[in-house]
Amino acid sequence: MSSDFSGGPGFLAFLATFGLVIAGVILFLSLSRHLRKVRAQAAKEAAEAAAAGDVQATAASSPEPSGDGEGGERGGDEVADEPGDRQ
Repeated sequence: MSSDFSGGPGFLAFLATFGLVIAGVILFLSLSRHLRKVRAQAAKEAAEAAAAGDVQATAASSPEPSGDGEGGERGGDEVADEPGDRQ
């Protein structure tokens, strides 16, 4: 019985893994850039609403926690059609 094992998966597997890592880094950077733009736009809209005296838009952009366990939106579980769900 001779063993002709040459060693690991090879250079092609390394290139495939390296390509996946590079693609992941590019996607992460793109997502970070997009989220930064979204936060800046939300802050700009909130400042414009505050300058215009629109109390409802300011309250909607920064909800206060209500302690109801549903993220402060008092919406309940929308799938189960429980009392208190949004309509």
